[in-house]
Amino acid sequence: MDNNKIQEAIRLLADGDKAIQKGFFKKPEWDVAGSNYERAANCFKGACAYEQAIQAYLKASDAMFKSDSVFMAAKDMESAANLAAIQLKQPERAADLYRKASDLYQAHMTPDRAAEMLEKGGRVLEPINVDEAIKIYSDACALYETEDRGQFAIDTFKKTIAVMVRNKSQADSMLQRLSSVVMGMKYPSHLFRTYLSIVIVLLAMNDDVEAKKRLQRFSNYDFVQSEEAAIAHSLITAFEQGDQDLLEETVKRRTVSYLDNEIAKLARNLVVPGGVKKSNPLPTAKPVQPPTQKYDKPGNGYPNEQSKDYLPSYYTSDMEGSPLFSSGDRSPNGQVFPAEKAGSGSNYIEDNDGGLC
Repeated sequence: MDNNKIQEAIRLLADGDKAIQKGFFKKPEWDVAGSNYERAANCFKGACAYEQAIQAYLKASDAMFKSDSVFMAAKDMESAANLAAIQLKQPERAADLYRKASDLYQAHMTPDRAAEMLEKGGRVLEPINVDEAIKIYSDACALYETEDRGQFAIDTFKKTIAVMVRNKSQADSMLQRLSSVVMGMKYPSHLFRTYLSIVIVLLAMNDDVEAKKRLQRFSNYDFVQSEEAAIAHSLITAFEQGDQDLLEETVKRRTVSYLDNEIAKLARNLVVPGGVKKSNPLPTAKPVQPPTQKYDKPGNGYPNEQSKDYLPSYYTSDMEGSPLFSSGDRSPNGQVFPAEKAGSGSNYIEDNDGGLC
């Protein structure tokens, strides 16, 4: 610790306390006190005395609020929360301070910053208390909804939904709220993906009946003609018929990969009632064609007595009439390669310099 900074911070705290003392002809100077407390907090922070810095920031926030500087009060509370989260590793305390900072920003009519504070609170709580983190995230989404600022809420909604899906919490209600926000923004592609996500989440809960009801409710003219609607219908059909093959074929469609990561992962892990998910077989390599006698000569890249340092390089092609080599093509060392019919041998041959001719 820097003793000089500590001493300066203590002096500033004393000045702040002196400024708020009442006298017969003197009123508390909360703005002066708030400024001194804030400077003291910065000195404590610079000296790595983080607990003392938090206490000073809290005093500064209170003084600023009483001087009607609500925005500065919110900033000081946020600074205290940051120290608790980052330096002292106290997530529960930090989450509480972030919530207080959110209330102050909201009082100052800055809902975006207020929601940001709630997001930070949810983020620090997520590793230790998922349920409480989800609640805080949900409150952040509600704040955007209340202030009619849905266009700024999409990322927060998606983050909340991802946490809920990862922890097997019911995300369908949050997705439904997101669909209402997106509907007001008139983004059809986002809306259709949200509808499909709702169906996937309900199927993951083995509630194909509710999934079918929701799909019927979503069936406006534009959505019915979309790829997302076709996939949703196919997934529900697979569940109703117990067809795991149809299900796995459906989730391989490209549109599913455009969904948010956690939803796409959830879709790929779906299993029909009583079914068993098939493991993806490992890809099998094509058999390598051996070199023909025609090209098995020194210098052509095949192992022989004259060129043992070269490894064979065989390339097969299924394309008819490959134009890679035509009759009379020459390599850099002057060898002439006759034209080959498709599938009759290797189309690529290494020359003596190790390059591909």
